[in-house]
Amino acid sequence: MEILVRIGRQAPTPRSGKDSVASRQDVKGSRSPRPDDFDVPAEVFEHLPNGIGVTDRVGALITWNGALEEILGLDDDALGKTCCELFGCGTPDGPQGGCLTEQAIHARGRPLDDVIRCPDGTPLWVTLALLRDDGSRLVFEVRRSPEPRMPPPLRARVTEKAQIQVFTLGRTEVLSRDGPLGGDWLDQRTGQLLKYLTCERHRVVPTEEIAEAFCSHAAPSKVNTVRYFIHALRKRLEPDRPKRGRASVVLARRGGYTLNDAAVWIDADEFEAQVNAGVAALAHGERGAAAERFERALSLYQGDFLADEPYAEWALMERDRLRALAEKPLHALSELHADDPEVAAGYLEKLARMEPFDGGVERELLSLWVRQGRLSRAVRHYQAFQQRLQREFGGRPDFGFSEIVVASGTGSKLGESR
Repeated sequence: MEILVRIGRQAPTPRSGKDSVASRQDVKGSRSPRPDDFDVPAEVFEHLPNGIGVTDRVGALITWNGALEEILGLDDDALGKTCCELFGCGTPDGPQGGCLTEQAIHARGRPLDDVIRCPDGTPLWVTLALLRDDGSRLVFEVRRSPEPRMPPPLRARVTEKAQIQVFTLGRTEVLSRDGPLGGDWLDQRTGQLLKYLTCERHRVVPTEEIAEAFCSHAAPSKVNTVRYFIHALRKRLEPDRPKRGRASVVLARRGGYTLNDAAVWIDADEFEAQVNAGVAALAHGERGAAAERFERALSLYQGDFLADEPYAEWALMERDRLRALAEKPLHALSELHADDPEVAAGYLEKLARMEPFDGGVERELLSLWVRQGRLSRAVRHYQAFQQRLQREFGGRPDFGFSEIVVASGTGSKLGESR
């Protein structure tokens, strides 16, 4: 069967705050053991239409509901089966990124998609997320999906050769081949230096420029201060590098420093490549390929560039550039899905949230809602738009709501219905 796996964002800790998972001895022989231990009423757990299961940190199944039993054909012997046994992890047809449990723990809540095939050809969509921050419990949902909407994973496929992966769209995250390189250092000077080099990727940044950005208060020894932080950054990114070994991630070149393109994968680059590929496909009339590329781009855009450095002046231009680039797939997808107003409206809503003062986007979204007959929602949205403009600029929209209604051709119908 074809299984599309999404490692979702971290689930909240159970409300009770206690050790909520029963031991295997408690639940042996039970199809849906002790759902009340998760502060979920048994009737809710059992009546959920999709399959729900909970595993431990090694991926062994602890508890599940009736829907999962039906979908996967589980029996009493399923207790303790691992995700690898359930979904074929580690097989040639299994997840490209390896064991799903390991992916979930290493991903620390970041979305991750994968496609695998199993013998009977049944397509399933699986969502896996951490139930506890320490990775001791994971929860997954399985549902039938004849046509998964999410594209094949980029992260598992494009990053396996990269020594370091830097996720900059949203809150910064750094991964090595051994797992996350998290910690407070990302918010300190060493982490800021990495973010700066990421912002200035694909060029050699002069030492003096780095010193001006980060060492303005160390005038007598700016160059030495930069070298110290470069050394500290290299130690973070390559902890096993021999003392005299050549650095392979942060390179020294012509009086400055740069990230090694061959060793570092950055999500912003992949995002931009997918947007450009979508634009090119659309120009050649390849609508399906364009939609797939745009969806892949949006799956990478988890938020503004370096969102955890909102006041860093050196990040502003790149943040604005990538935000403007993200508007292209949203607008294009709304047009590509013109035959499905609900889907088209969803893309326009995201675009309107990104550009809350763009009258053109607001007009387009409102027109779509009016044509759908969703007048109440359209009116509320228009009033909120009015208030934003008034509060921020002391102005008003350059179009009235009545214009939208008349232009949509629904004005006469409204009059007849009175």
